[in-house]
Amino acid sequence: MQLKKRVKAFFVRPKRRIAALVPEFRSLREDLERATKTQNPLHEIVRFFDAVSRWHDREAEISGVIQGFVDVNYGQHDRTIRELHAFMVHCVRAGRDAYGWNRTKWGQQVTSDVVFLGNIYGLFTHPVSFWQTQRCGKKGGWGFPEMEHLNAYDVVSEQARKFMVANARSVIIILLYLETLVA
Repeated sequence: MQLKKRVKAFFVRPKRRIAALVPEFRSLREDLERATKTQNPLHEIVRFFDAVSRWHDREAEISGVIQGFVDVNYGQHDRTIRELHAFMVHCVRAGRDAYGWNRTKWGQQVTSDVVFLGNIYGLFTHPVSFWQTQRCGKKGGWGFPEMEHLNAYDVVSEQARKFMVANARSVIIILLYLETLVA
């Protein structure tokens, strides 16, 4: 069986499929890096979800790439397979969810009206478009001394920033690895 995979690996080169995706990986990585450094997290989280959702929609394509590596793997592609699986897990987790933060359907563009934040510190869940109108709202009243300088807009902005940073870091590392496969 291993000999068969070695012969097949000689003729089938799954790295070519990765090479074709590298410009898109690079673009996604740049979008994620920008999202983690933004001064306007509510605007950027919409772009973050839009970028990740496009990859969530391509789950079958990435599964095909993974299968291409599995078919010719006799140990040399183990890390690549793991990284591609991890990439898809992150895209699905931060992708579309009818009851989550990014309430879009397959293929739908993500807008500020379909990204819902809140459900934190007693705030109700509302779309980003609602929270953007709350920028000049009343500050304080949270019951925590360290939060008296914040309003609802500030709290939800921090919620968005933390989510993007937590999810983007791992994906950026994976994308850097995948980009180096064809360098």
